[in-house]
Amino acid sequence: MSLSQKCLLFLGTALISLNINAQTVSDAGALYNEGNSYYKEKDYSDAITAYEDAMEIANLVGGDAEELKERIQTNLLKAYYGNATAFYKKGKFDEAISGYEKSYAYAEELGDSKKMTNSKNNIAKVRTSKGTSYLKNNMVDNAIAEFNMALEIYPTYYKTYYGMMLAYKSKGDLSKMVANADKVIEYGANNPKAAKTIAKTKSTVSKSLVNAGAKEIQKENATKAVEYINTSFTYASGSANAYYYLTLAYTIKNSWNKAISSAEKAININPTEDKSDIYFALGQAYEGNGDSSNACSAYKSVTNGPNVDAAKYQITQVLKCS
Repeated sequence: MSLSQKCLLFLGTALISLNINAQTVSDAGALYNEGNSYYKEKDYSDAITAYEDAMEIANLVGGDAEELKERIQTNLLKAYYGNATAFYKKGKFDEAISGYEKSYAYAEELGDSKKMTNSKNNIAKVRTSKGTSYLKNNMVDNAIAEFNMALEIYPTYYKTYYGMMLAYKSKGDLSKMVANADKVIEYGANNPKAAKTIAKTKSTVSKSLVNAGAKEIQKENATKAVEYINTSFTYASGSANAYYYLTLAYTIKNSWNKAISSAEKAININPTEDKSDIYFALGQAYEGNGDSSNACSAYKSVTNGPNVDAAKYQITQVLKCS
């Protein structure tokens, strides 16, 4: 082969190579644009396929496609994240978790710390939603498992602690219920969006503690009842019912002054409502304290309910009220 023939062959090969590269970059660009069209339509699955195909071609091309490659990477990450979010909104929790894990891994590869954090936190949010779904179906242990996985990823997410609180309430574990409620309040304190959740948390804990106190009164475990009911006041202002139970607990303990004070607080809450039961308890407290005059007055205010006859007996037979 002559030198001129060799030169022509080399030139032809170079031109063919350039044409292939140019065509390949063009193909990558076309797939990138196709992915963009799918993305605008929120068809994230097809967008991902197009971007991944475009990236494969761009990687084969090398340096000539570097600028295009960066644009593909940016949009592919958005598509991974958008696809996961779409699954989450549809309640497809496992698919959403898988999608956010893919988004996190790709963000880590690209060094996008913001998208890494968002993807990671959203995995925790999805697991919290999945746990809540389990809870609604009375699968409490499954719910707790999901909540624990969520907290391993995002240990300051107040909604997860709210789910935990409800789960332990369902299991009757008062101590863990209160501990998780405290976390809701702690981590939601500076978040305006958490206000409703915090309010529900405080109400739930307060009522649960009062109910627990009432059960302890039935067992005549007055010390524990007083502890539960007084603790409830740190979460919500006391209801008439709460102070009534506290009156009964202090009466069991023969703490007459505290019983009287609690009964008076109960009476002053919604004063137009019938408080016959509370007046009867107040009468007992005054009687125990040796104050017959005020005991008579309290018993005379018992006008309804199961204690009417007992109050009359105290008035006429025991205290001989005038």
